Amino acid sequence: MTTSAPLCVGYLRLRLSDDDQTEQQHVAAIAAFAEREGFAVSLVFVEKRWQRTIALHAMTAYCQAHSIRNVIVPTSRHLNHLPTLADLAEEMLEQDIGGQVWIVSPEQEAPPSQSKAAKDGGVQ
Repeated sequence: MTTSAPLCVGYLRLRLSDDDQTEQQHVAAIAAFAEREGFAVSLVFVEKRWQRTIALHAMTAYCQAHSIRNVIVPTSRHLNHLPTLADLAEEMLEQDIGGQVWIVSPEQEAPPSQSKAAKDGGVQ
């Protein structure tokens, strides 16, 4: 009997300067990360307008409705462009879904002394 991989969703927030290729690169990075970590991607939610959170709220509701406990984002900047608020948004999202937010590229984050490198590396 094989067990299926746990489901996850992806989330990214596009900037005004982002184009379709940038969006596709983020989606591919989320999918590759999910595969490496043993997840199956259910959906990727894309915030098309930088200052909005419509997709974030839809993703949270989707996770709650489908008992999905893992969210993958390209960098924490996709949660908020200010590092402190990004950390807060990550914590709130984890509470809302009862799970974990995974960061694809933590090396693009704050310096190691400020980042959650152990968690971002998949170690808890």
